[in-house]
Amino acid sequence: MQVDTIENALLTVTANPVLKWIIGSFDIDCPKDGNLMINSLKVFLGEKLELCERCRSLSKKIALPIYEIGSRFLKVDKGFMQKQFLQDKYGEAWFKGFALMMKGVKKYGIRIPFVPAAPFEIVWNYTYTCNLRCKHCYEDAGKRRPELSTEETKQVLDILSKLAGVGIPALSFSGGEPLFRKDFFEVAAYAKKKIPYVSIATNGTLITKDVAKQLKSIDIDYVEISLDGASPKVHDWFRGIPGAFERTMQGIKNCVEEGLDTCIATVIHKENLAEVEKIVNLADELGVRFMHFNYIPTGRAKAYVELDLTPKERLHVLHLIGNKIIDLYLKAKEEEMKYGKSNVKVDRFFSTCPQYASVTKELSQRKGQKFMVEAHYAAKKGVENVANFLGGCGAGRLYCAIEPNGDIKPCVFFPTNKQTVLGNILKDNFEDIWDNNSLLWKLRSRENLQVYEVDGKVVGCGACPDKYICGGCRARAYSYFNGDVTAPDIGCIHNEPLWERIIQSLGR
Repeated sequence: MQVDTIENALLTVTANPVLKWIIGSFDIDCPKDGNLMINSLKVFLGEKLELCERCRSLSKKIALPIYEIGSRFLKVDKGFMQKQFLQDKYGEAWFKGFALMMKGVKKYGIRIPFVPAAPFEIVWNYTYTCNLRCKHCYEDAGKRRPELSTEETKQVLDILSKLAGVGIPALSFSGGEPLFRKDFFEVAAYAKKKIPYVSIATNGTLITKDVAKQLKSIDIDYVEISLDGASPKVHDWFRGIPGAFERTMQGIKNCVEEGLDTCIATVIHKENLAEVEKIVNLADELGVRFMHFNYIPTGRAKAYVELDLTPKERLHVLHLIGNKIIDLYLKAKEEEMKYGKSNVKVDRFFSTCPQYASVTKELSQRKGQKFMVEAHYAAKKGVENVANFLGGCGAGRLYCAIEPNGDIKPCVFFPTNKQTVLGNILKDNFEDIWDNNSLLWKLRSRENLQVYEVDGKVVGCGACPDKYICGGCRARAYSYFNGDVTAPDIGCIHNEPLWERIIQSLGR
């Protein structure tokens, strides 16, 4: 039994009942001051607030000691917290995330990995419509199907902005192609009034200079544009439409010129593996972020399963982008030691592959450092020590997905069927689903991940010492093991013997 498994069992019996009671005592809404949980954190971080006598007393006697103990236990850098919560542009999102974390502890106790009272982020597949025919499309976009009306989408945003009495910190519009819907800008502007961080994932072909200006005018926080090749031949083949490459490149440049926080997102597969380094270098040249998307055989990608990378090929990709982010980390550290601060943006190279945390941990150790991408899709310095708590794969735990018709799923990479649709955002109570759905709790527990023996070697995510900072891609497990979310992620190098056996059985 691993240490974290024992910790979970001990926490359930000992600390959690007390913690639930303590947090409940200052998770209150004061008629004069507002939410004490948020206000007491502001005081803890050094902000001067005039609180009523009751709030001041509860804050001093209960909340502040809990924050002090918690930050020491988790080894969280208080300076990092002050910067992100009080000085960062997205401080409101950080405060909401913190409140959801604390309310999650009050509801479910401390768990490894932890479960917030509502998702930190919703990925909203806003439409089934698309102007491309991508081979990997998890939505199998392009077919006409019922979608929510404009008024219904605003009702969805009203619900999301109030979840757990806090509201979600972040929302990402995806698709299909979200810009294809005529009401996108109206609804996105409405979203910005309700949710602090709003982003869009797009193929970029519709982002003219005017569209980029519109995205800037409604204060979209982040634009993720898919680019799957460094040449028209590779990108257009994968995206299914001639001319897509040139329009996508122009869309990226238009966003950069407009000063939008822009990211190149690449689904890496067999046919573009040779161009990955060129794409990463292009992101460097343009000064944009880079996101590696796992190829998951779901949706339309099920018909092209042969495009999936081998574990060795995936590890090569993770080493490539991992070394990029480690170099940035070292540069930032050097500047901080020399000048007391650094303007280097470390969080520039990402992956949706949960193994990224394990890889960056190993790469940094080789260079005598202690750094990892703590949640595989984020890389904030100062919270590396809470990687187990954050817990890698966040499907149905840190985030979930909403379909164009309002159906709720754990993750966009899960197929849409009776097993994976948890309910509908306009017809069912989201918080009841979040609290009680059995599939979600399967995804949240690392203790039930399976172990296999292949040729005398023990493999499987359940046997991995990094299962709490990674957990494997649960959507990949679902796809390769006929709907079993506890099965291994065979895309991981540690599960290579199982990959070889599965691939042989598929006749590849």
